[in-house]
Amino acid sequence: MQEHQRLEVFRAQTANVRELQRTWKHINRQLNGLLLAKNEAAVQINTKLLALVYCALAEASFSKLIHTPKALTLDEIEQVKRSNRADGVKAGWIKCVELGLRSVEGGKSNHVPNVKKRLNDLIQEYIFDPSLLRNKLAHGQWCVALNRENDAENAAMTSEIANLDIVELYRREAALLRLAAIVEDILESPNRAHHRDYWTHLDKFEQDQKEMSKWTVAGKLEQLKKKAAHAANR
Repeated sequence: MQEHQRLEVFRAQTANVRELQRTWKHINRQLNGLLLAKNEAAVQINTKLLALVYCALAEASFSKLIHTPKALTLDEIEQVKRSNRADGVKAGWIKCVELGLRSVEGGKSNHVPNVKKRLNDLIQEYIFDPSLLRNKLAHGQWCVALNRENDAENAAMTSEIANLDIVELYRREAALLRLAAIVEDILESPNRAHHRDYWTHLDKFEQDQKEMSKWTVAGKLEQLKKKAAHAANR
């Protein structure tokens, strides 16, 4: 890869992320209406569409992140990609953080090792490999998943597809975007934006996930009903 190619990929993925976020909002609005209408079949279909959008957003966001101009070197980008290919998406994120933190000035403090450990823990807990779910849905395994050889059912993936939950997808999307913002600061501005905003980002991340862990589809439906009733009485 050459420098002009890095910039081309970054611009393309920036546009893709922006469009995927618009798509996410559009499907979310549709789901809100379908939940209120108690159209369970359509809710299930649109939840799977939202899962596909999440998978696409996760891949595009990570690609955009590692191709950020004037951040990782071209060799470091390749290191991240190799980690991703060899050991999965979590390993790619962890390698990206490791390389980015080399530029953070911490002197003799424990800031850098503490940030590395905290982000590694968050990556392990909240970053999900989108490729398996995406591949199953994209290859027509819409309700029954097959194994790699396509000669038997993959019961675990069938169960995951059946149990796709919009509030869990909301949690994944929120975690993905907040982690991407934290790592982006490290890559783009390791000694200004990172030091200035890291704790704010981290506090918001933890508060959001704590609150969202209490969400349920039934609770979301009740909130939608209250909003609809309020709007009708205005």
